[in-house]
Amino acid sequence: KTSTGFSGGGATVSDIVLMRRTVGPNMGVKASGLIRDYNSAVALIQAGATRLGCGASVAIITGAVAKGNY
Repeated sequence: KTSTGFSGGGATVSDIVLMRRTVGPNMGVKASGLIRDYNSAVALIQAGATRLGCGASVAIITGAVAKGNY
């Protein structure tokens, strides 16, 4: 998991690439934190995330940009 939500950052593509390279193809990688739009979600999945932790699921699916801290 990339983030707990208690620090200022969230998941980045470079974090996911590093985690995927480290754990290999058989372990899940969860991207979490500050994922608020469709393009960010797709980029993280393409980088190797197998699941996303986000409070903006509806906004991501509908193509809107989520506002707020969660």
